[in-house]
Amino acid sequence: MAAVASPLVAAGVAGAREVVRADTARRRGVTTRAGVPVPKPSMGLWMAASVDALLATPMPLLSSLGSADDYAAAAIELEAAVRYYGDAGWLDAPQLRHRRPKPPNNVQISALSSGMEIARFDSGWRPDPGEPGSTRWRTFRANERVPVRLLRHPGAPRPWLVAVHGQGMGRPSDINMLRVRHLHEKLGINIALPVLPLHGPRSCGFSPSGQFASNIFAVNNVLGLTQAVWDIRRLLQWLRDDQRAPSIGLLGVSLGSYVANLLSTLEGNLACVVAVVPTSDLAASMREAEPVTSAKRRWHREVHDHRSTLVHQVVSPLARPCLVPHRRRHIVAGQVDRIAPPRGAAELWRHWEEPSIAWCPRGHVTAWRGAAYDDHVASVLSSAGLRHQS
Repeated sequence: MAAVASPLVAAGVAGAREVVRADTARRRGVTTRAGVPVPKPSMGLWMAASVDALLATPMPLLSSLGSADDYAAAAIELEAAVRYYGDAGWLDAPQLRHRRPKPPNNVQISALSSGMEIARFDSGWRPDPGEPGSTRWRTFRANERVPVRLLRHPGAPRPWLVAVHGQGMGRPSDINMLRVRHLHEKLGINIALPVLPLHGPRSCGFSPSGQFASNIFAVNNVLGLTQAVWDIRRLLQWLRDDQRAPSIGLLGVSLGSYVANLLSTLEGNLACVVAVVPTSDLAASMREAEPVTSAKRRWHREVHDHRSTLVHQVVSPLARPCLVPHRRRHIVAGQVDRIAPPRGAAELWRHWEEPSIAWCPRGHVTAWRGAAYDDHVASVLSSAGLRHQS
């Protein structure tokens, strides 16, 4: 019982601290913290911060699974990646990393339950033969096929929303978790939910070297994000060419928002891009998820230095301007988010030249829950033209 009670107590204390911090800031007349509006203290605020703190508890344990050999291999690979990316010109011009794909061939569609379908196509993306991490990546056979869950209305072509899931997702439950069935029915639009590399049925085991996002093998994050953007760009072409989509919006949650934001630096022909509980600095997020033991924390810090920052720059949504028109950019962020700290959303907001942003007195997993969130997203999509005109 004590083992269970301890994380619960720690989470409750963390939530209480957020409430006290908000109350103190408001009494002193402080209006922002790193560009983040101070929320009103409430029981809901305490609960949101406590839930985030509880769910964040296992994150340091993920780094703790890495062995000395894992960290040593990751450090050697990271050093090689800095040299390779520099020679390729990717550090100075990240867009060179992202080749434009061709539309997918042989897209197979199967019916599932509850009116859902699943489309599958070959990713077709491969790392360069001599690229650090490429040999390992090419062994991930399950990762070579891209499943995309679909909610389609019968009849004439309709607008589409591509919804990109977060870390640890990529399952049929995403339909409910991402709350997109509501949008499918209310707005009369079609929905596509692609599975990110190494997630869901594309997973290739639990080894630290087979994870994306990884807080040990930084190169995996570059490979995973590059492939994710490639896959979704192929999906966009299929929706336009085969499904005759009149318009397509893009919504990403957590890691999915990072993917969507990166894609928006390459594709401007979107009805909108909606970043939900985004992070803007994946290198910092990985660096902050330190292991629980002192020896592994030392190895972790030796890997997550300036080299990690450099390689993540190649896939950073802040490295280049967003190509989606300003009025079509939207952010939803939690003011007490303890998994993707709200400073990241504020940084993205500034990089995007201060577009629409909805600050919620909630955390990472509660900011995109409830009727207020549903209504806001429906309104944003509708204003971008993602509504079926009957």
